[in-house]
Order: sequence, then C-alpha cells, then structure tokens
Amino acid sequence: MRSDYRVEECPVVDSATRRIDYAPPMPKEVPVLMRELVAWWRGTEAAVLPGPVRAGLLAHRFVSIHPFSDGNGRTARALATTELWRSGYDMRGFLSLEEHYTADLGAYYDNLQMGLPVNYYDGRHDPDHSQWLCYFLATMAQAAESPRRQAIALYEPERRPSPPWEKLRRVQQQLLTRLLMRGIEEGCSAMTFSPTDMVEWYGISATTAREWLTKWREEAFVVPVKADAQRIRAYNLSEYWMGLLGNVLVNASNNASNSAS
Repeated sequence: MRSDYRVEECPVVDSATRRIDYAPPMPKEVPVLMRELVAWWRGTEAAVLPGPVRAGLLAHRFVSIHPFSDGNGRTARALATTELWRSGYDMRGFLSLEEHYTADLGAYYDNLQMGLPVNYYDGRHDPDHSQWLCYFLATMAQAAESPRRQAIALYEPERRPSPPWEKLRRVQQQLLTRLLMRGIEEGCSAMTFSPTDMVEWYGISATTAREWLTKWREEAFVVPVKADAQRIRAYNLSEYWMGLLGNVLVNASNNASNSAS
C-alpha cells in the first residue's frame, strides 16, 4: 500500500478546545525534509549513537515532519520499534511500546511537545531532544520490564535448588563421577581410592595428588581410610558425599531391577 506525502497544511488540533497544538512544516518542504531524515538515519552521525537513542530521535524527527495527512504518530512509533529490532532489541517480539504510551497519553503528548512553540519553524526543526529521549528510554525500560517480570513469574514454580556438587571444583566433580561409575560396576566397597589413582586419573605428580588430598581433607570432602607411620594409603569420600553417592547408587540399582522385571 502506497501513501503519498501530504499536499495540504495539516495542523494538529486539540479535539476538545479546537486549539492548534502543532503546525508542521509546509507541504512543499516535506519531501526535502524526509530525504534529509533518511540521509541522517543512514549516515555516520546516527550510526555512532546507541540503538535506543537513534530510534527515539528517528521517531521524533519523523513525527515533527508530519509527512502524511494521517497516521504519523502510529508510523513514528512503528519506525522506533523497527529501529530497536534492527539494533538488536527485538526481545523475541515481546517489546511493545504502544501499550505504555496509551496507558498515559497525556504524558506521551507532553513529552512529544517538550514545551516547544506551536510552529515547526520556531524551534521544532532542531530542538534539544533531551526531554523526549528521557521519556522514550524510560518507556522502553518499562516495556522491557514487563516481559521480564512475567518470565520470572512463569519460571518461579519450576525453580529448584542447585545440586550440591555445583559448589565443588571441577576436579572434585570429576572424582565423584569416577567413583560413582566404579560403585555402579563393583559396588560401594570399590569406592575407596588412593593417591596413585589420582596420579593416573588426572595426569598429575604424586606430590600434587597429596597436596590436593590434604586440601580436600581440610574441606571435609575426603577422609583417610588407612595409614601407616609415614603416609596415608587410601581415602574415602566424607560421610556427606558418600551418602549422596550412596543414594544415587540405590536409585540406579532400583531402576535396573524395574527394567529387568
């Protein structure tokens, strides 16, 4: 659908008082102003701006030119949304500014007007956009906050506490996995391990293995099983971690029995 630029004066009139709120530029200047707006949008001056600022300026400059006889506000808001999407703020289609504008039309129009003179040629052609941009960005933040809150509300019932092993170091998690697999294959009694096992599993020196195990004893992650006068020969997981793995082994055994039957 094609819509030509307006060819007549098209003042914005207050529906209640019939007072002119805004007198846009003359129709003969609209094509030139639109070409300048497109050139600005495609140029380096706009490119260096943050996407939301660029979108806000594009919308305000477009609606100030008022190129059509009707639908300028809707088109300006659609341009802003499109520019936000183009700048990476699509938010999977959940970003909607329109409903936030319509919730308080008075604030929308006040910030759009920015207290400027009625006539386009009395300062509207190159105003300080600070008030409008503050309002536009605040509205964008509100629009983004709505789906965020909805997502949290939807997700909240499904939230579960993090599994206890997530607080462990990666090497400790790997040890749990190795011992669990050994336990599944050979039973709980096979879950005792030695510093020599550590050397083989992690490709570390015997000294490093002893250092790790000393640290893990201090953290109540492992406990010594056998010791002689000189050194500890074997380790088990501490009671807490052994209990967790034991529960996993019981569940695995039950699942295997159910499958077999």
